[in-house]
Amino acid sequence: MIKKIIPREIQKAFIVAVLVFIVLFYWGGRLMYGKTLDKIKKCKVERERVVLENRVGRQLNLLQKVRGEIKTVQESSRFLAEIAKIAGQMNMKLRSISALPMEKHPEFVKLNVGIEVDTKYHELGLFISKLEGADLFIIIEKIEIVNQVDKENIEDPRVFAKINSSTMYLTDTILEK
Repeated sequence: MIKKIIPREIQKAFIVAVLVFIVLFYWGGRLMYGKTLDKIKKCKVERERVVLENRVGRQLNLLQKVRGEIKTVQESSRFLAEIAKIAGQMNMKLRSISALPMEKHPEFVKLNVGIEVDTKYHELGLFISKLEGADLFIIIEKIEIVNQVDKENIEDPRVFAKINSSTMYLTDTILEK
């Protein structure tokens, strides 16, 4: 009955219109869904960035707080001067002296120093014994003989050694008591 009321061309046009509507609705929905997913992904990335920035900010604040608690020790120059004096007395070549980071403990401050020495075996032994017998409290933590510099002189070969030493100082709070 509906077929008799509506002409054949209009029926075809109506079917085509319904199909076009369904296709446009399908692809439009997919397009809108895709844009929505892009927005959701963008929001997630932005949220992760903010969370990471907050973590980094907290870590930086903590680092600044720790750095603020570490005081410079006036005695460190005396410690380095003592090592240089002992090396100078023995006519040794110091390749480098580098002050490593200080560790702060409740009752003392620890200063680490790395020393590189180019010398002979027996001079290295004398240097170490003089360091241990120095006026300051010097701890030899590690000695690493890297290589022999002069392999031709077998009787008294030269060596390149790395020595890690440290000393400790009382903090101001202990000294005030």
